[in-house]
Amino acid sequence: MSADLATMLVATVTVGVSLAGLTLALWRGVRTDIRAMEAGLRADIRAVEASLRAEDAELRADIRAVRAAIDADRLAHEALHAAERQTRADEWHELLATIAASREGSP
Repeated sequence: MSADLATMLVATVTVGVSLAGLTLALWRGVRTDIRAMEAGLRADIRAVEASLRAEDAELRADIRAVRAAIDADRLAHEALHAAERQTRADEWHELLATIAASREGSP
């Protein structure tokens, strides 16, 4: 084997080993960046989930408040109708009493 061939072989092996080391270093850097990005995304997802849970709880509280207001309005409406029926019944009884009293007083 000639000295030129041996020199080229050593240079080729040196370049190959250097490229392999560079590739490994780049891959480790990329892998570290990917892991950091995944951790950031997980944190973002947890924050969004927490925000959604808070909004859900707030909306559920609003729905409960609206339902309570509807129930209160319904009770007030029913009480108003009951009072109107009672007023009509009282007026009817007064009218009947007036008619009865007028009949008793008529000849």
